[in-house]
Amino acid sequence: MRVLACLVCVVSERAHFRPDLYDGAAEYYDKFRLGYPEAMLADLASRVALDGSGGLLDVACGTGQVAFALAPHVAYIVGIDQEPGMVNVAAAKAAAMGLRNSEWHVGRAEEFVAEGFRLVTIGNAFHRLDRPAVATRARQWLRPGGFLALLWTSNFLEGSSPWQLTLDGCVRDWVKRLDTADRVPATWASDIERLPHSTVLTHAGFEIVGGYEFTSSHDWSLAGLIGLLYSTSYFPRSALGDHVEEFETDLATRLRTVEPSGVFRETISGAYDLAAPSAR
Repeated sequence: MRVLACLVCVVSERAHFRPDLYDGAAEYYDKFRLGYPEAMLADLASRVALDGSGGLLDVACGTGQVAFALAPHVAYIVGIDQEPGMVNVAAAKAAAMGLRNSEWHVGRAEEFVAEGFRLVTIGNAFHRLDRPAVATRARQWLRPGGFLALLWTSNFLEGSSPWQLTLDGCVRDWVKRLDTADRVPATWASDIERLPHSTVLTHAGFEIVGGYEFTSSHDWSLAGLIGLLYSTSYFPRSALGDHVEEFETDLATRLRTVEPSGVFRETISGAYDLAAPSAR
């Protein structure tokens, strides 16, 4: 009982993310966010034996990076996200592709009612959700023999190369200047340290199958990095107001000082954690 009490205590104190973090960022997100490594998605599809049948539920789907990549491996896809702009872009893309076996919903994952999915995916978003509630829902969403996959990619601001350190410093300076540090809860990382994802999943009745990591590299241009920044929850273009040109000039000056070539190479880590409902 003491463990359960501690779990309830931690959950009650969890950081709450704003529901409009990506408002106005959907087009940047779709254009500049890199997809997950192909080798990683192929490994996931193989490991859970996707054979073209069954359904995929992509939670916090964004503009569909995970759903569209895995669509050829399932009979149908369903995406849900609380950001209308993201869902609208994903739905428009599906229509343009002629992808009829898909549907897209605006709403909170914590309240989404569905069942019978072969695979549920959550890409770079589990930390922003009510994790215990979503993990419990995931057991209801899955059919017998189904899997839950939490997908992750490294943060381009957390690398150690000179251009990444410079970019991070510039963003920090502007966040302080614009007084927008409160866009993302300050305690979200410590919340996960106190209550790891694996603990949340175990309490919800999942068994951890394993974790799998893949690396790749990408060469960014200055315009690409700016677009990528504008796709984030903590530095959308709208937060700059009338300072867009000033910020972009400042960033360009700093980056060209450390990388005159204008080519910024990032080593990207992609990973996924796989879980299955336990027999209990």
